[in-house]
Amino acid sequence: MTTLLVAAVLLFGSLLLASVPSIRTQRSILGREGDAWSLRRSLRWSGSLFAGVLGPLLLAKFLVTVLAFGSEALFSADGSGMLAGVGVAWLVLPMALLVIGTSSLRLPAAAVDLQLDTRSVIRLADGCEWSLVPLGAGFALALLVLLAGSAGAAMGRLEALLLLPVGIAMLLWLSRRAALRYRELA
Repeated sequence: MTTLLVAAVLLFGSLLLASVPSIRTQRSILGREGDAWSLRRSLRWSGSLFAGVLGPLLLAKFLVTVLAFGSEALFSADGSGMLAGVGVAWLVLPMALLVIGTSSLRLPAAAVDLQLDTRSVIRLADGCEWSLVPLGAGFALALLVLLAGSAGAAMGRLEALLLLPVGIAMLLWLSRRAALRYRELA
């Protein structure tokens, strides 16, 4: 339980640490100068990032796992579950990255205190959704690096702490790209 708590604190702290300069950069790109930091804005930004990335990734993992176990149970061939899981992963993962890329447009909106619901984000990205897949892949990788660093450090692997600045730097760069993309689409 202590390991899980330490990992959660490290991850949450890393997200908050990344949110402050990311919000400042996004506000600057979108022409909103002034008070860049507020706890509410940082929490909204971090929550949007966490939910927008982890939700689609976990759903994709769940679908692949269910199909792999179902195939293994239904078919007697050795490795059928693994092959079915790999096949579905090729279909599900790009869609998850598409959803993550599209939901990453919420980050600049949160930085300038706009409330975007799912319908507004989809309308904003209409016609160029697939161009957001690289952004989605970047945010997914950055959050996975932060998760790995937090989990590794919580389990006593202090060298895993080196992953945290890498993940934060990735988030800073990706936040800039997301703000530029949001400005193009808005």
